Amino acid sequence: MIREINKFIVRTPLHKTAIELKAKKIWKGFSKENSKILDNRTIYSISPYKTGTTFLAGCFDYSISKHEPIHYASVKKMEEDFDGFFIRRLNSLNLKLESSGFWSAYVDQLANHHIGKDLTYICILRKPSSWVTSVVNHWYQIKRYRQNYFWTNELFWKKIVGVDLSNFYEYSEEQQNDIISKMLDFYMSFTKKTGNLKHVHYVWIHDMTNFLPTLEQLMDEKSKPESSKQNKGLVKHFVYENKEIDNEYASLVESLSNK
Repeated sequence: MIREINKFIVRTPLHKTAIELKAKKIWKGFSKENSKILDNRTIYSISPYKTGTTFLAGCFDYSISKHEPIHYASVKKMEEDFDGFFIRRLNSLNLKLESSGFWSAYVDQLANHHIGKDLTYICILRKPSSWVTSVVNHWYQIKRYRQNYFWTNELFWKKIVGVDLSNFYEYSEEQQNDIISKMLDFYMSFTKKTGNLKHVHYVWIHDMTNFLPTLEQLMDEKSKPESSKQNKGLVKHFVYENKEIDNEYASLVESLSNK
């Protein structure tokens, strides 16, 4: 019964109100400590959505490793007051590993934060053309759920990246190309900015399993990749190919890895 009620709410205008009320409750329960880390020094996987963050987080016990925890509450507060919220959130979650796509929008803040600048980060690498293909197809699936308030589209893709993905398939080819261009600009800019982080590990999406021993040492934990899963799309209505941007990305990654 509760599941059916929630399903109904998600498809009505009550959806936005419900998640906002939940977020306010979360904020009130957060740690007040914002000047120092109380326990675990969280390692952050900061690559954009659809780069393998689900799999990486799932390789470790849920009590210490999470994928996009308190998602809406986090994106909302980070945009309002990054410095006033970042360490409070870290202390409240007390994780050893977090994989969240929204961190890709805050690399500058992480690199300059008095505590964040000394933390460890993971940048999962994926060819831009493959990434665009995955993101666009992901939104085709989301639309099928008839969700009333596509808040990730409103707060991240529209507000930060500057694109409307929820209506991608309804746009003309010219408009779609403009969206893709803005997505690529964001993706390349994010990747370049990771070079400003002091402690960052670069790992290709197809090589994440081989990276786990290194991550185990960093976390002092044992991974269980067999219990994790990849959030693969069920359908592929759209395919984007651009060898030029893929080659440019490969060169950028090589220069960053050799720093």
